[in-house]
Amino acid sequence: MTIDNNIITAEEGKVLRRISDGHIFRESVYLGYTYYLNGEKLSEPLLELPEHFEEIDKPEEEPENMIMP
Repeated sequence: MTIDNNIITAEEGKVLRRISDGHIFRESVYLGYTYYLNGEKLSEPLLELPEHFEEIDKPEEEPENMIMP
């Protein structure tokens, strides 16, 4: 995983998954505030950090919980 300013990018053939709720993103994520986790509105926004994400192998099919950029 590489970090450039507020963008994290997974290695080739991998995607990013948010650890707290399992939502799968594409290869890159712009870090900022999130207002929802696991489909529920948070009482206050959460500043996302690189350590909130993990790299996983890119699924052959796009899962239902994949978030588009």
